[in-house]
Amino acid sequence: MMGKKTKQSPLFYYINIGNMIPENHILRLINKYIDLSFIRKRTKHLYSHTGRPSVDPEVLLRMLLVGYLYGITSERRLCEEVSMHLGYRWFAGLSLDDKVPDHSVFSKNRHNRFKESGIFQDIFDEIVKRCIDKGLVSAAHLSVDGSLIKANASIGSMEPIVIKMSTAEYADSLERENGTDKDDTDAADSQNDMKQKGRKISNKTHRSKTDPDARLARKPHTQTKLSHLDNYLMDNKNRIIVGVKSDIPGKKSEVDSAFDMIKEFMHKFKMKPETVGADKGYCSGEFIHNLLGLGIAPHIPIVDSRKRNERGIFPIDRFSWDEENNSYICPAGKILKYHGIHKSSRQFVWRASLKDCKACRLKQECTKDRARSLSRHIYQNDINIVKEYAETKAYRTSIRKRKTIESLFGEAKEQMGLRACKFRRRWNTEEQFLLTAVVQNIKRMVRLFNKDRKDAAENRIDRENQTALPVGNAVFHSLLIYCRIVLVFIRKYAFT
Repeated sequence: MMGKKTKQSPLFYYINIGNMIPENHILRLINKYIDLSFIRKRTKHLYSHTGRPSVDPEVLLRMLLVGYLYGITSERRLCEEVSMHLGYRWFAGLSLDDKVPDHSVFSKNRHNRFKESGIFQDIFDEIVKRCIDKGLVSAAHLSVDGSLIKANASIGSMEPIVIKMSTAEYADSLERENGTDKDDTDAADSQNDMKQKGRKISNKTHRSKTDPDARLARKPHTQTKLSHLDNYLMDNKNRIIVGVKSDIPGKKSEVDSAFDMIKEFMHKFKMKPETVGADKGYCSGEFIHNLLGLGIAPHIPIVDSRKRNERGIFPIDRFSWDEENNSYICPAGKILKYHGIHKSSRQFVWRASLKDCKACRLKQECTKDRARSLSRHIYQNDINIVKEYAETKAYRTSIRKRKTIESLFGEAKEQMGLRACKFRRRWNTEEQFLLTAVVQNIKRMVRLFNKDRKDAAENRIDRENQTALPVGNAVFHSLLIYCRIVLVFIRKYAFT
């Protein structure tokens, strides 16, 4: 017959929440291998020694980790999920009778107690330190990359920049702008210019009133959006993130953030990397020069535009170098004099005179301009060293490993809600970037720890089986021989 479940609940329940969490569940593994009690010590100076007791900061952090781990971007929804989910309650240290903190508690702590206190950076550094102590970070080979994260603001919120200044200051600024060379303009800003309701807006002229730290930016073949830049520094051994930095989108800021993260890593953890891998976006002479100055080998593809620009004309190799006079001599025997350093491209420039080039019989093969000019980067010697690295096996390995850092951004965007910023302003977005990286590191830590313990247990069982196998085989053979003897005895004497 068909059964029917009555909806009568018992008056009392006697359960242990911990017994309901599977042994291999990620929350149980994190609770088993990661000790988060250091949070109270790190945040002690942010609380008063008098007054009504606040919510335990470790409870708040554990709830935030649940949100980042499962991609719950709304803190209001996070509190609802923790209230209903037994596993989330257990991980946060809340019993069935405990009240879940209100969503406003997170906002008040973020805007008052934790604002620009560096506590989230301390939490990130503590997790990295534990990875180093457990041998998960070698620091020999690092990789760096950045990704654009959509800001929590629309382009419609942008308004003209209003600068308060005196009449004399305004007149001076106009003179400087009128006297500025076109080559000194920022190419990145010009690419991100766009029209908004019939007017042209750019990062130079407009700012978002909802998120003034966001900037217009876009990837190739995508739409321009207000964005923040998330930078990662990764250790290649186990893909542990050892550096995170939020910055304004732009090629220069991305390169500067990379160098800052490398210096901070070396200073905080007293470890010196041997190599740093990056994509061609980090092909900056100054960045390469700074890395070599620290004794680090840059594994970066060099984009050589000289071959493209010199196509169809004499390359620089056809010109003779006169070191004594700091000049070049062209194939026709004319002198190219030194003209200084170009401000925007950071190039040494040599130019021939118009008179010499106009009367030269080789002009059609030498230049398409009125007069020939040559340029050489101020860090050309360092760039040549990096070109030599490109021929080594270590370089190819580093470039292959570097690509795995992109999977970290993919994981963060697909699983942890990092496709768009939850908050506004740079100090808020840095909290989101840091805690996302913390959760990614914790996931790798517990899986590596659990895998090592499983492998150790399996090896121990195999060794026990190998030592027990000969003894078991001997007993089995002895018993078989005994049975055969008994069977022969029965056949011979039992039926006679």
